[in-house]
Amino acid sequence: MHIYLIRHAEAVARGEPGIQTDEERPLTDTGRRQARELATAFQRHQIQVDAIVQSGLLRALQTAEELAGVWGTAPDKMHQTDHLAPGGKPRKLARFLEGLGVESVALVGHQPDIDELTGWLIGSKKAAIDIAKAGVAYVESSEELGKGTGSLVWLITPDWAAKGSPAPGARPKAGKDA
Repeated sequence: MHIYLIRHAEAVARGEPGIQTDEERPLTDTGRRQARELATAFQRHQIQVDAIVQSGLLRALQTAEELAGVWGTAPDKMHQTDHLAPGGKPRKLARFLEGLGVESVALVGHQPDIDELTGWLIGSKKAAIDIAKAGVAYVESSEELGKGTGSLVWLITPDWAAKGSPAPGARPKAGKDA
């Protein structure tokens, strides 16, 4: 399975007027732009996902909606699960993902859980993975999802998406035209 672990884009800070709970924090205008830039970068590098899964918190939902809008993702390919909300259990999320029956999936979650999930997939929840807001960790797994069944292929920042950088892992051209 190809798993793109995405931290939600920039959201309104806690304590802003009109925001009663952490769950209600919407994306800022910058956050909406970050999500669209990330989606466009995926398209530019011909990265496609079969489904988008997000937590029920507003900022993750809005990030997923921005991605879906650019990608043209059908509503039946968007899923919400509490397993991506803060405190979610990786094993339960892995079972949920296996049940989707897809080859590639974008997961939109929160710090520190999305970092810990990435670590769990590659072998240790304590791995020092730090996904920036609107950043992505790409993990591949060729077997049933579980602790240590994945390999971290690349980790990108929102700056990479905004600048139209080469595909992660691409080698620069050699020679005088480089």
